[in-house]
Amino acid sequence: MDYKLLGKNIRKYRKQKGLRQEELAEMVGCTSSHIGHIENARGIPSLEMTVNIANALSVSVDQLLIESMDWPETIYLRDIESRLRKFPTPLKEVACELLDDFMHLLERSLLREVINSEHHQWPAKRDKHGF
Repeated sequence: MDYKLLGKNIRKYRKQKGLRQEELAEMVGCTSSHIGHIENARGIPSLEMTVNIANALSVSVDQLLIESMDWPETIYLRDIESRLRKFPTPLKEVACELLDDFMHLLERSLLREVINSEHHQWPAKRDKHGF
């Protein structure tokens, strides 16, 4: 497991929620110095602490580990599916159509890139999400 990435993601989600280390520590039942150690990869949290932190930050443990996963898109797909289920049916249809249109746009863009490349291969470069 990449503990630097774990710490970086914990810090990112903590800041997104507007929490200080002290506040997160209080929520999960530890000291702020322990949170600091975890965020700086100087301390390794237990599985229980990792789950507690994820719950306090309203994210999944997977999201805390996302860049260290082989297939990070599965996390996003689960999240999208979960969010879509809350929509009324007509809105689900619109959202799915928009996603489908966006995917076609991306595919055409990649196809143009492949056609224009010397080797006619899919681009090897991937973004931070593994795409």
